[in-house]
Amino acid sequence: MSSHGDLTEQHLKGFSGVAPILKLEDRVLLPHSLLQIRVTAVTDCQLIAAALTEKSFVAVLFKQSHLKTDADLHRDQNTGYVCLASIVTSYELESGGYSILLRGVCRAHAVMLKESDQLYGMATLELKRDYYASQPMIHREHRHLELLNFYSRIFSPHISDPIHYNVLHQEISLGHLCDNLASTSSLEPTLCQLILEEYDVDLRSDLLLTFLKKKQHALRSKPSPYAQPIEFSQN
Repeated sequence: MSSHGDLTEQHLKGFSGVAPILKLEDRVLLPHSLLQIRVTAVTDCQLIAAALTEKSFVAVLFKQSHLKTDADLHRDQNTGYVCLASIVTSYELESGGYSILLRGVCRAHAVMLKESDQLYGMATLELKRDYYASQPMIHREHRHLELLNFYSRIFSPHISDPIHYNVLHQEISLGHLCDNLASTSSLEPTLCQLILEEYDVDLRSDLLLTFLKKKQHALRSKPSPYAQPIEFSQN
């Protein structure tokens, strides 16, 4: 299981601690997950072009469509939890934009830099690696199996899909598992952001387990489309 952690550390080797901020509206990127996006805004295109040239990371920040209070707006502009990401592939569109595939690498807390030579925002990042308490309040192996059990029940119709199949058949740490399950469970962006902000793995697994239980309960409450009475021919 340590190979995934080693790979993350290899990705982070040489990271300067500063990265450009790419704001995505109503979308959250989690570590270990992939996200395909299309970038068309001029400022964002400049950011991506610079990152590709310098082969640098980008910090992906969740931007809510509607900020309710001045305090929320102030917090969004100055600090926030982000996912440090690498650009796996990129394709320059004829329109001048980019189609890029992002891979989440690590959680981080970002503090926006007030002075920047760039049109896009830059931030200093404090990396938030997965934290495992020395005296856990949960049985981690049991929690690992519990999460897989609920996930497989909910997504059993899609179990042959490569994405879901790979999630269920990887030998990975509990923290990595939580991120993988969350990124393939159609979470609401606000809940996905809570998962991103929780670097304590035990607490992260609590959040995810609560969601999966509610999801399963909601599915059980819905009438099955296969439970309709069969209509026989009159002939």
